[in-house]
Amino acid sequence: MDGYALVDDIDVIAIADPVAHARSQYADTYADLHLQQFDSVEQMLVTAKPDIVSVCTWHLLHPAPTIAAAKAGVQAVICEKPMAIGMGAADSMIDACQASGTKLVISHQRRFTKGWVKARELMQQGVIGQPLFVTNKVAEGLTNWGTHSIDGSRFVLGDPQPQWVMGAVERRTDRFERDTAIEDACLGLVHFEGDIQLFIQSDLMREGATAGSFQIKGTEGMMEVSESRVRLMNASSNGWLDVEIGAGEADRAIGGNTNAAQVRELLQWLQGEVEEHRGSGRQARVTVEIMMGLYESARRQHVVNFPLTEKGYPLELMIAEDGLPVEVEGRYDIRAFLSWDGVDPARYKELAAEGKGHSQIMRQIHVELEKGEG
Repeated sequence: MDGYALVDDIDVIAIADPVAHARSQYADTYADLHLQQFDSVEQMLVTAKPDIVSVCTWHLLHPAPTIAAAKAGVQAVICEKPMAIGMGAADSMIDACQASGTKLVISHQRRFTKGWVKARELMQQGVIGQPLFVTNKVAEGLTNWGTHSIDGSRFVLGDPQPQWVMGAVERRTDRFERDTAIEDACLGLVHFEGDIQLFIQSDLMREGATAGSFQIKGTEGMMEVSESRVRLMNASSNGWLDVEIGAGEADRAIGGNTNAAQVRELLQWLQGEVEEHRGSGRQARVTVEIMMGLYESARRQHVVNFPLTEKGYPLELMIAEDGLPVEVEGRYDIRAFLSWDGVDPARYKELAAEGKGHSQIMRQIHVELEKGEG
């Protein structure tokens, strides 16, 4: 909501959610907006007639509301990350938006953080020479944290196109993240044009794992990048040098000025003031293709060249083909606490009145439910 609340030219007018508790909670949180409430996207599109639609569903549900909004003729869609699970799903969103002229943005909002923007500028200036190798360490699933890390690395490098990938996957438990099957651990190598390579590991070493930090080695130095900090080492830096990026308290990785900047650039795109939004569906599709390519490489057990021909979700296909047999029985979801199943709306309001945020409230309620206190 920060992305809209901080932009004067935007009025939030409606919300659609089939879960009544979730819908009313959101409307109560922003009671001063007097939001129109709907239990389906289709109803909202017909009645409220929004110009911009935000798709905030879980990953597998991204295509349907995006396509519905495009078919209804909305001017723009901002969809949560990851864009989609599988290339077929991603392409269906792009095709629908292209057919209707709808601008599609994927919320890789960290592209607007001070650290990433400054790092991109420094790379363009050649302060560490030509980039050679990028190192990323993430956790909680490749499609979850990895989408930000890969997208951020591409952004700082100037959005190079990938040429091939090679990946490895481990899945001994029946692990999910927001209803999407994910791996226990994985690693991969991505080869970009210009002979730049990126190495990413997920859930192999939790210490130091982050969605927004990575290291770049160049021909003339090194750079460490995060959303809020950039430091480099080259021939003239006299060791590691912290670069001033001008970040303030409101310059967060999620929300605040970051999401507001994402919205403002969308308005500029709609008005023809920029050629393309930096977080466009076209750019996000590349990130999806890299992740799906890594899974497909593990599935095929060889290097996968782009463009990727598999349109489904390679990890799910591996599971269906018994390529990743579960050794520890019992399905679990690392984001199960975000489900509204069993949540008492009254208890939610009690905790909200104490000033607790949504995720904190949902975690506490689900802990209470497990203990039989709910």
